[in-house]
Amino acid sequence: MDGLKIMSDGLRTLSLKRPANPALSVLVRLKNERASLDEFWGRLSSQTIFPETEVLFLDSGSTDSTLQFLERLPASVYQVSAEGFCFGASCNQLLSLSRAPIACFLSAHVLLEDMDALQKVHSALIDKARTAAYLRQVPNKIFGATCYERAFLRKRFPPRPQSELIEMATPAGFSNAASGLTRDSWEQNPFPEIHGSEDFIWAERHLALGGKIYYLPGVTVMHSHGDPPDAVYERVRLNVNARKLTRSYSRALYFFCGVLVAMLAEGSPWMEAYRYASSHARAYAPEKSNSGNLQSPSDLEGSIR
Repeated sequence: MDGLKIMSDGLRTLSLKRPANPALSVLVRLKNERASLDEFWGRLSSQTIFPETEVLFLDSGSTDSTLQFLERLPASVYQVSAEGFCFGASCNQLLSLSRAPIACFLSAHVLLEDMDALQKVHSALIDKARTAAYLRQVPNKIFGATCYERAFLRKRFPPRPQSELIEMATPAGFSNAASGLTRDSWEQNPFPEIHGSEDFIWAERHLALGGKIYYLPGVTVMHSHGDPPDAVYERVRLNVNARKLTRSYSRALYFFCGVLVAMLAEGSPWMEAYRYASSHARAYAPEKSNSGNLQSPSDLEGSIR
């Protein structure tokens, strides 16, 4: 890769390839995502706004052929060590390196459904100050999705008329798996440098500071992981810890019932619904009932996004 150097904060610049005066910055955090990158890049590079787009990748210690794939792309590539990776800090790193007035976060395993998806994000934000937006996420019909994911995505990202730009009063749906924000939103409110839920906590503070958040139901990405129940527990527990939520058996029971009913309504077999509901709820139970150690944030990067 060209232009290799070590930056003072541990961030390595592996490649610098970007257009002059970009209208949009696409920011991608990834680790060991080679299996999805062909489809991801094919859809991203086919976007109508792509000629005016800079793409920045931040890798956190890939051991597959991810970096070899990235070095061939017209994109800037950076890397931090797995030990140095932090969800919130990585957002701030990428935004500080980007140059466009509008930035869009995408996970490397999400697939844009329409060729004008990013143009719609740009158009929704370009004339607004202190504004952010999130895209509608649906199950990935190419890579597959569990009944748990189908139930979760249906509840969190409901269908609406595609022409609507819906202002949201809460941050519940805001996700950096597929989001956009104006540069002044970030300058006023940098992401908290925490290990998980940095998007939710950022959006909560953004609203408290008088910013606006919109839901774009007409801009759709396919996003799912096919996580087994144990991975769901790790992911939910990471977010519970980051948000400093109070654990209780009553809260665990509440989520168990909610997930179980949602999955059964989605057509999941009883035992599958029970296993996922139990794993999700266990993350909300008092800490003494949880065994084992969390994986590192970098190891969880693919599944949490």
